[in-house]
Amino acid sequence: MAGDKKTRQEKLKKALMDKKRKMWSELRDEIFNKLGKEYNKQFDSPQDLEEQSLIDLIEDTGLAIADMRREELTKMDEAITKLEDGTYGVCEDCESEIDEERLKAVPLTTCCVNCQSKKEGKKPTL
Repeated sequence: MAGDKKTRQEKLKKALMDKKRKMWSELRDEIFNKLGKEYNKQFDSPQDLEEQSLIDLIEDTGLAIADMRREELTKMDEAITKLEDGTYGVCEDCESEIDEERLKAVPLTTCCVNCQSKKEGKKPTL
């Protein structure tokens, strides 16, 4: 039984670390490659107010996306800490183990399907 739990924890840790690496890679790619090269060259010196408005919109959108990704990475770090504490993959509401398939699909979830459905006002699946 203890071996099964350890195997589960190892699989979950690998999945979380893979997801975190992917998120960091996407964020770096988006900020440094796309926004840094494409938009800066195209809008080095805006010609009118419309172009300046577009630049502002692009910058704001980029910052909003970066902030959302930062929040996801913070939640990922919290999930890794929970994994190390042995509490990752345990529903915060009913304290049952969250199905591994759910954790693969939604690695940052803190609730099982039934408890999440209750929170959203839907009928539980089981």
